[in-house]
Amino acid sequence: MRYLQQSLAIAKATVVESIQQPVAFLIVATGVLSTLLVPLFQFHRFSEDGRLARDSGFSTMMIFGLALAVTTAGRAVAAEIQRGTASAIIGKPVSRSLFVISKWLGVSGVLLLFWLGLTAATLLAERGSAHFVLEIECNHSQHAVEDACEASGYVMDTLTLGLAIGGVGLALLVAALQHYFKRRRFGVHAFIGVTVSQALVLALCGLFTRTGSLRLLKGGSVFVSELDWRILPVAALVLLALLIFAALATALATRLQTGATLAICVLVLLLGLTGDLLAVAPSLLSVQSWLAGLLPDLQHFWLCDVLAHGGRLSWSYVAEAGLYALSCCTLFLTAGCLSFANRDLG
Repeated sequence: MRYLQQSLAIAKATVVESIQQPVAFLIVATGVLSTLLVPLFQFHRFSEDGRLARDSGFSTMMIFGLALAVTTAGRAVAAEIQRGTASAIIGKPVSRSLFVISKWLGVSGVLLLFWLGLTAATLLAERGSAHFVLEIECNHSQHAVEDACEASGYVMDTLTLGLAIGGVGLALLVAALQHYFKRRRFGVHAFIGVTVSQALVLALCGLFTRTGSLRLLKGGSVFVSELDWRILPVAALVLLALLIFAALATALATRLQTGATLAICVLVLLLGLTGDLLAVAPSLLSVQSWLAGLLPDLQHFWLCDVLAHGGRLSWSYVAEAGLYALSCCTLFLTAGCLSFANRDLG
């Protein structure tokens, strides 16, 4: 029980200290805004409504999440070792293995908040992008039973996009006011506020149609989300990949600085996405075989093409991928604990 309390305390402190940094807020705000702005500059449908916004959201989630994982791990581990904070924590006493695992949990918590915001932004961007709409509005009068007016065509949900983008600005304003009047941490409230703002817009967008009309005034169902919930399992796979990178970055940060850690993680990303090519090796003792065995096969977590033309991804596959991600995290964290075990903390 004592070890659990120590681990949670270190992880919580890591989350708070990490999201208050300007770089963390810039990454999440830029990622959300970049995702929401894609539908405004969409000039091709790629044979499917909303596909560009959806795939761009996944790409932003992966790239920006990787940058956030590396910078957070670098500050939480490498910077604390350099400042001597790690030595003070271990002297409480906290075992070195518990320190590494707790730091990974803290980095994972930051990535989870980031993922929630980016997933919500991806859902909103997909809804806000141009879709073919066939809408029938009915007007009743004394002399006619019903006069039907049919409107059809490609419609962009500008109201949803406007609320989502405005929510980011409102989150910044609220965080700034809290910092000015109550001296609360701007970075913490801005980081969380951006994520919360996207979640609130998700809840509100079901009250109106893509054309901006209130459903309550049109009759019928009062709330229809019109969101592509097929995005969730694919986004969950991206989260699993980010947790693997968090474990790798945490392990590397026990010995390397942030720049070197980022370079290695980017290399692992590139090699991991070519896992099938590495697996086809001339012999079991070749370099390709060793790389295929040690590096995570990220193709298991990058399946955005499955959603093309109405496809779906089952949650059972996500569960199986979760077991594979757990084994990768265990491997990297074990290496990190062994690396940190004999590290001179000065």
